[in-house]
Amino acid sequence: MKVFSVFFIVVVILFSGCKNSAKNEILTKEQIEAKMFKKTFLASNGLEMPYRLFSPLDSSVQKKPLIIFLHGRGDRGTDNDSKIYHEFGFITQPNSLLTKDMQAQYPCYILVPQCSNKTENEEWAKWVGNNPETPFKGLSKDGSYSMNEAPSQSGEAALELIKKTIQNNPVDASRVYIIGLSMGGFGTWEFTARQPDLFAAAIPMAGYSEPSKIETIKHIPFWIFHGDTDKWNPVEGSRNMHKLLSNVNADVKYTEYKNTGHGEAFVKAFSEPELLPWLFSKSKKNN
Repeated sequence: MKVFSVFFIVVVILFSGCKNSAKNEILTKEQIEAKMFKKTFLASNGLEMPYRLFSPLDSSVQKKPLIIFLHGRGDRGTDNDSKIYHEFGFITQPNSLLTKDMQAQYPCYILVPQCSNKTENEEWAKWVGNNPETPFKGLSKDGSYSMNEAPSQSGEAALELIKKTIQNNPVDASRVYIIGLSMGGFGTWEFTARQPDLFAAAIPMAGYSEPSKIETIKHIPFWIFHGDTDKWNPVEGSRNMHKLLSNVNADVKYTEYKNTGHGEAFVKAFSEPELLPWLFSKSKKNN
């Protein structure tokens, strides 16, 4: 009886320890806001781009990865408000990358630029037919478009900002990651196509894309996400890009959520337990 009692106590202690170690740490909005520093970047094309920058808690000289997050269309503007990262689950969901424990495991810089809304058609991406009078002309029902020869002003400024951030901070240039949802999903596909040597991995969520750029981006690892009942951006676009990348033996993963719409897919994607380990395992040296 005494042996059983001791065994029971040990099991309870071990279980409690495991439970506590797995406890989700949740930051308040105020705590997140205090860590995401407001800044402004004057691009060479004349655009003043608001952005947020989180610097790793580890202040050692060792270079750290950089994560870029591209927000959706509804968060465009110049206010640099918390709305530009409110859907970025790696910041806002439990076990945020901004916490001390997560930074101990995944030290990194986080860059969140804000896309301009100076014209109705200003987006991260720029496609043929995308003009102030016809902002959505050129978007096909299959989730694809033809990339414009020149980038959007915001896209050009953001790419310049990414390079400046790498130059001005101890960033590991071999581990630069880009994540975007909705309009930011467009941008993730487009930024990797316009600067294919810049990124070590990419996570596009529910975005249109340019299928003709497969050969340009096939060396970059992708994990694609989409909900199958998305009413805003056709799921066929993500399905097609997954198929095309698979056909050229690219390092690509695809997660499609059943009975899931536009915004709900993002919450589910950032809750995937393997997403962060997958992302931080990628390096341009190993691609």
